[in-house]
Amino acid sequence: MEKYDIIILAGQSNAEGTGYGPVEKEYVPNENVLTLDAEKIVEVAPEGMRVTYLDKPLVIKTAEESISADGQTVGCFALRFATRYVEAGLLEEGRKLLIVRAAIGGTGFQKGNWGLTAPLYLKLLEMTDYALSLNPENKVVAFLWHQGEHDAFEGNLPENYKKQLFEMFTDVRARYGNMPVITADFANEWKTLNIEICAPIIEVIKEVSRDLGNAAFVETADLLSNNQTLQNGDTIHFSKQSLYILGGRYFNAFQQLKKD
Repeated sequence: MEKYDIIILAGQSNAEGTGYGPVEKEYVPNENVLTLDAEKIVEVAPEGMRVTYLDKPLVIKTAEESISADGQTVGCFALRFATRYVEAGLLEEGRKLLIVRAAIGGTGFQKGNWGLTAPLYLKLLEMTDYALSLNPENKVVAFLWHQGEHDAFEGNLPENYKKQLFEMFTDVRARYGNMPVITADFANEWKTLNIEICAPIIEVIKEVSRDLGNAAFVETADLLSNNQTLQNGDTIHFSKQSLYILGGRYFNAFQQLKKD
């Protein structure tokens, strides 16, 4: 049986991976880096993103970048994190790295996607439980979270968001151990254009990261959006190269937490 170090990747589109444009060095699939995915249908509905999980087995496969509808590869910061994890020699002999891909674009707490009894979180738990069940030596080593844009423009109250986020992180740890939790700021172009709604949510994410312990908040002010890279009007999403850099920063934060 394979032995896995497990990374949980959760949140919305910037975690799922929506980065386009040129990169300095393309991601190269590695037999030691795998993903666990659940098949699903994601639809835009009046109440927000409607996610329907299909009654099919969970799938483990070699980690690769997603392909967009127009045939372009799409960046994901967790793949850069995984590459750095392997390069740093953190995988013990005979183990592989498994990314539980639980992030879905356009989702948040305000409309019930995330939360202790919400469908995306329950699926995250199901996927993680499955990954752990495959071998008693499997372990969760990190929780990577990028989300909050949805709750900013949907008007979630900062005090509600703080409670929801803290409860979720605490519950994950109660189930899977005191793994490092890493969060990050929004794409700066979009945040600057919407600073009044973004600032309170970002401050909450920073506060939760401080209060939680063994957690870190990653800065992104210098990272470009898709729009800044391609002039395509997409200000909310990091470009592909920015996601690669972001994944490196998540890993740097992870390493620092392990040293502290």
